[in-house]
Amino acid sequence: MTLRRQLLLTILLLFFLMFAGVSMISVNNTRHYLVNQMHTSAQDAATSLALSLSSALNENDLKTMNAMVDTVFNRGYFREITVESADGKMLVQRTFPVQVNGVPRWFIDLIPLNMPNAEAYVMPSTLHTAVVVISSHPGLAYQQLWRNSTDQLTWISLVGSGFLILGFIVLHFMLDVLRSVEDQANAICNREYPVQQKLPWTTDLRRVVEVMNRMSIRVKQMFLEQAALTEKLRAETYMDRVTGLGNRNYFNTQVDYQIHDPEKFYGGTLFLLLLDRFKEYNNLHGFEAGDEILVSTAGVLREIEKDAPGSVISRMSGASFALFVPNIDPDASESMAQRLVDALHRVAEVSTLGIGHVGLALYRKGMSVGKLLAEADMALRTAQSKGEAGWHRLDDALTKAPRIHGADDWRNLFKKVIEEKSIMLQFQTAISTATGQMLHREVLLRIPDETGELLNAGVFMPMAENLGFSAQLDRLVVVALSKLIADSKDRFAINLSMNSISDHNFIATLEAILRALDTRANQMMFEFQEYDVVNHVETVQNFISRFQAHGCEFGIDHCGRGFASFGYLRDLKIHYLKLDGSYIREVDNNKGHQFMVQSIAKIAHELDIRVIAEAVETNAERDILMSLYVDGLKGYLIGKPESL
Repeated sequence: MTLRRQLLLTILLLFFLMFAGVSMISVNNTRHYLVNQMHTSAQDAATSLALSLSSALNENDLKTMNAMVDTVFNRGYFREITVESADGKMLVQRTFPVQVNGVPRWFIDLIPLNMPNAEAYVMPSTLHTAVVVISSHPGLAYQQLWRNSTDQLTWISLVGSGFLILGFIVLHFMLDVLRSVEDQANAICNREYPVQQKLPWTTDLRRVVEVMNRMSIRVKQMFLEQAALTEKLRAETYMDRVTGLGNRNYFNTQVDYQIHDPEKFYGGTLFLLLLDRFKEYNNLHGFEAGDEILVSTAGVLREIEKDAPGSVISRMSGASFALFVPNIDPDASESMAQRLVDALHRVAEVSTLGIGHVGLALYRKGMSVGKLLAEADMALRTAQSKGEAGWHRLDDALTKAPRIHGADDWRNLFKKVIEEKSIMLQFQTAISTATGQMLHREVLLRIPDETGELLNAGVFMPMAENLGFSAQLDRLVVVALSKLIADSKDRFAINLSMNSISDHNFIATLEAILRALDTRANQMMFEFQEYDVVNHVETVQNFISRFQAHGCEFGIDHCGRGFASFGYLRDLKIHYLKLDGSYIREVDNNKGHQFMVQSIAKIAHELDIRVIAEAVETNAERDILMSLYVDGLKGYLIGKPESL
């Protein structure tokens, strides 16, 4: 029951008790007063009549006695008058039936009036005496009592109604303040931190609102402070101070994770860049001018990186930069190498710096990050030896590298898959660290290439997005999954691309599917890549607002991979996030990764967001993660991808 109803019922109950008590006291007092008054009147009449009858009784004049009794009986309001002789003989008797007009029967039955008889003795001069007995008629008393009661009820009702209306108005304004406090508390739970500007005039409520405002401000400050501290330490550990790019530590961590991720990695190319004679330029123009050159180079690399989702870009040392692009075919890598050389040439021209060179290394199965860097460095030295600005790739690298499709190959493959609907779904389980029970199954899309080999989504989805096929592929996934949900009680997490949630046809299809699923719609969960979310916050917010009514949950995948501020988590109504596997790989031996996992978990929990660690592969990783307050685990240790 709401507080409003409780207060209203309490007020009504108190008013009823007050009214009942006042009415009972008033009616009882009035009843006693009327009974006493009527008894006094009857006694006076009996005494007067007895004196008048004394002479007539001496003369035994019954006619005169009857006339005197009639005179008193007709003039008064009596129920009965009797005159009896001393020997019990009835000399005169007059009665009037008890009829009470204008008074409800229930009122008469509820309030009995016991009218006592009034007696007076007729004292003649002889020895013979008589007694006069008069009983008052209760009708007049009941009418007076009823009239007083109804007048009192009317007056109390009018006054009480006025007080109730006034109390309701006051209560409404007081509870408005409490509703505002409730809304403020709910907003804090929903990762919003409003402050009420309008303070109530009631002292107690004003203090409550002021405390809520202070708490809202403090909670927001705590979140911002924790997020800022985490971002600062992450930057100190993984970010280059001058350019804002990742440092060598970041590069090694990210690339090592990618090349060991069979779900998302098939092959790739490392580009190692070097600005020549940078040390001489620093000595000549100063470190500040040198830093400007580094920042300009970083900006160029960021522009090129936009065309290669999932890339890792870092400043390795001095004027050396690295760009690792996964799943890029050799022809595209040559084109990108030339773009990098041209960009370095423009930077060199503006700064009168020396020319720049690029070395390429193609990933081959079994290569480590160190081996990849060594080969890229060897190619870079070869490019430098040629003198002019340019790039170089070792000759034997191309023949030993895995074959990666070109853009035309991908386009034809996607068209065929969509036309034939030849997709395959596999699923990987995420479990709760608290109970060990399944949280959901992550949906993993597979498509066959021209040889029939199944390709992982991490390999082909970036190219599908570039070529405009991702929305159609995601549509095939949700349609296939909707049929599976009909026979399953599990929940399934689907990773959607930004192209999909911006596509009207996909949105319409998904809306229809969720309506058809009805109460089972909440078995679908939707995830977004952190990189996409940071760059398309409004689009993601609109998608979440549209589909949260179906009971679906929403999550962020690969959280923490980049250097985005964690403040975006506060603005999104997500339910969980998945920590990027680069923090999880060998986390048991890396204190920095442990700190990052624990810090991100703390930030997320303050926002009521669950944290799931992905890419868990060893028992040691699992054990340390469970001590770092993560809520769920996913990876090959928990379960490999499988078909249902």
